Amino acid sequence: MWIQQLVVVLADVPSAAALRAYEDLAVDDGLREGIGSVAVRRPAPHLADAAMSAVHDLEAAGLRPLRIVTGDWVTLADIASRIGRSREIVRLWSVGRQGPGGFPPPLNPGCDTSFYSWAEVGLWLRRRMGYELPDDEPVLVAINLALQLRRLMPRLSHPDAIHALLDG
Repeated sequence: MWIQQLVVVLADVPSAAALRAYEDLAVDDGLREGIGSVAVRRPAPHLADAAMSAVHDLEAAGLRPLRIVTGDWVTLADIASRIGRSREIVRLWSVGRQGPGGFPPPLNPGCDTSFYSWAEVGLWLRRRMGYELPDDEPVLVAINLALQLRRLMPRLSHPDAIHALLDG
């Protein structure tokens, strides 16, 4: 059994009392006012199992998990740093002026600072550019989407459209 490690971002800063029942949960050092995070270490066969059990334990302790830290949102400079290339060449790939084309679009088009999904960019780098990068399963990215969808569902006027899309 592997020891899985992850950091869960919470809606509020947790109290030590709320975490006392779970010895594998520890308040993370990088807290900001009003936002908390918890470092989790637990034995699990897969990262998805550890993430889901951590979410359930945190909810059982009365806390609201918002997302799991993944490192998926990256800038062009982050991408360049991860692969040992210049930011400029990555920018040229992103606008189609160099490379084979088809660079993944930003997650937030039209903003001054663009963010990209490392899960998408890493796949593009492996398939289109021949980079030998680990092909990590984007399970935490998917879990974050599921957590966000859970929070949004009660506010949706037409949740059936979302259900149909997920079933589709």
